[in-house]
Amino acid sequence: MRHLIKTDQNWYQGNLHMHTDRSDGHVSTAEAIETYRKHGYDFIALTDHRRPSITIEPNSSGILDGNEIHMKDMLLLSGVEWDTHGRNTSLPGDVSCFHILGIGMDSNEFGSDFDQDLHPEPQQIIETIKKDGGFAVLAHPCWSVMDPAAITECEGIGAAEIYNAVSDIPWNGQRSDSSAWFDIWATHYNALIPAMAGDDVHQYSGDECRSFTMVNAESLSRNAIMRSLAEGNFYASQGPKIKELTFDEETKTIHVACTKDVVMACFYSNHIWTKERFQHVQNGNAVYHLAEGESYIRAELITADGRKAWTSPYSVL
Repeated sequence: MRHLIKTDQNWYQGNLHMHTDRSDGHVSTAEAIETYRKHGYDFIALTDHRRPSITIEPNSSGILDGNEIHMKDMLLLSGVEWDTHGRNTSLPGDVSCFHILGIGMDSNEFGSDFDQDLHPEPQQIIETIKKDGGFAVLAHPCWSVMDPAAITECEGIGAAEIYNAVSDIPWNGQRSDSSAWFDIWATHYNALIPAMAGDDVHQYSGDECRSFTMVNAESLSRNAIMRSLAEGNFYASQGPKIKELTFDEETKTIHVACTKDVVMACFYSNHIWTKERFQHVQNGNAVYHLAEGESYIRAELITADGRKAWTSPYSVL
């Protein structure tokens, strides 16, 4: 029995994509942190556009932009959102749109070697994040209308957003769900990209606290959370919780244990159709039998009111 998601440590709920008035967010840093603390989040990262933030361990303080921040019982991971400043148009000088989050960098001077570059290459952004000890996340590929083939330009990406809350009505059009990109990457590019969910909150008018990434880690600390991110030990959700995800290699079955608010499950793969792709869920359990020729599996769990939890794609070869 292979545990696709580890469950032997502690679960921590986090949001790794959010903005404040340090860039184009509508509230202060203190207000943003307090909003997520009140909603029970264990960790967050302030990812303002091209303005790196800092890491502050729980019950500790730090100075950001000359202001003291105390984190009470939450972890603040350093963060930033870099981009290629592209609009995907044929206008002179325009380039393809990539937004890439840097999480948990060692230095808040991150990116100083290209912070004046209007159009840094995505690979350059990723390498700079990793060089500074950070974890690189591809943001909202659906909203960016990203060419799926461009995943080949993102070597070293740690994860991508399968859901981005603000990329939905009424703050945007309906480009919040990027799940199709994960299937195309896995099927055609052999790229099993771990899946995250992030609010990308700007307005704080309902776009806050709508999703989270659930991480199984040894402790609520920068090093432990970053280690679990690097190991892919997390899943994405709008509310439903996943208790267990296992693969029995002998019987070729996937088992999902989840909270009882889940009423439906979809199991996606490289195969265009399988008999058990969609199924009703009862008492928080679903079992999927692999079809011949499937090379990977990812699961989506859905509640009666339409909220989802997403696993990453996992190899079943």
